[in-house]
Amino acid sequence: FFDISNTMGERRMYSMVQRLNTLSTITVTNVAAFTCVLALSTFYFHLNVDMEPHVDVKINAVHKFGRLGVNRYYGNEEAHVTLDLDADLRPLLHWNVKQLFVFVSASYTTKLHKTSEVVLWDFIISSKEQAQFYFQGVTNKYPLVDKGKNLRNANITLKFHWNTMPHSGLLFFHSKAGSSPMTFPSKYIQGNPDPVPSY
Repeated sequence: FFDISNTMGERRMYSMVQRLNTLSTITVTNVAAFTCVLALSTFYFHLNVDMEPHVDVKINAVHKFGRLGVNRYYGNEEAHVTLDLDADLRPLLHWNVKQLFVFVSASYTTKLHKTSEVVLWDFIISSKEQAQFYFQGVTNKYPLVDKGKNLRNANITLKFHWNTMPHSGLLFFHSKAGSSPMTFPSKYIQGNPDPVPSY
């Protein structure tokens, strides 16, 4: 005889909800495994020495240098500079990189602080077309401000930093010093010439 109870039990065992649950579990497991492999691949690219980019940055000129605030004696010092940026970051862009965040900082030493560092310019790179550039005389996005009177005759070293932002995985941060450190002027400079776009 035909056993109706067993047939109904099998139907309940393989219901649509259970099939969808099994399918979703397999899908999530595969996606998680692929994401893990993707994340682990960032270490290979990070350790690959052939991916070292070409970077050079230097101060083109100091166009304005003086004190902030009404009180010229006690106010902080501020400088506006133009930069020469030459970079080829295309080796850093691979299939697991969403974008690069790059910025330029000025580093110098004062009597109170072993290292003072100020960000002057930044840029987001999301394609290989943007990853190779040469900007000559580009103005700083952010002024070089010192809380005190430490910029005159200061030895300024520019650093180019890049932060690799992957689709999946860890964020890696790197920096490289510019080739031409600069000694800041001993006297303040007045003037505000038309700046080159900061991009």
